[in-house]
Amino acid sequence: MNSVTIERSQSNVKSIDEAKASLVQKFIARMNNVSESVVIDAAKLDDDKALAVIIKKASKVSDKPLSVKARNEIAFAKLKANAFEAVKSSYDLLDAGDACLILGISKQALSKKTKSGQVIAFTKNRRKYYPDFQFEKNKATASISKLLKVLDIDPEDESKVNLLVGFLAKPMDFSNPGETENVLPRYKFLDNELAFQIIVRDFKNRLEMGK
Repeated sequence: MNSVTIERSQSNVKSIDEAKASLVQKFIARMNNVSESVVIDAAKLDDDKALAVIIKKASKVSDKPLSVKARNEIAFAKLKANAFEAVKSSYDLLDAGDACLILGISKQALSKKTKSGQVIAFTKNRRKYYPDFQFEKNKATASISKLLKVLDIDPEDESKVNLLVGFLAKPMDFSNPGETENVLPRYKFLDNELAFQIIVRDFKNRLEMGK
């Protein structure tokens, strides 16, 4: 190989990487335009067939990209179908009476704490369920109020709060490269400032991607 060929190959490395990244983003955009069931079924096929299914299904959808708001609304709608069962498997969900007993307050006072973001609740059919992880020594932990403020989530925005409750139940690996994996549900890392920042970043990214 002569020097001209070497220089040409090296000069193309950056553009090739950018092209690959662009193709990956385009395919992800295609997947975001089809239903979850289509993506799951496609994943069971051989590579070429899987790609063809996603592209074919996505081509039937408008080429106009959805706004962040629209993708979020779609994500919230999908979440409602199965979120409650998933959350129940991750937390002990307390009713208002049990939450009041733990905190030593009335239901009216609990409602005020929930509306102000001091306590977080999953809402299903207008009934609120309180994840047990946020209570310690008969008090509400400060991390929840801090998290809602940093994420700029209105405590009365039930859809976003529900999404956050589900998100906190999912596992994350909080370990450095080369270290033993430290995989736990996200809510267990809320008191660690570095992990807290990662949780905030990842949740914001999830909203931006409409997932």
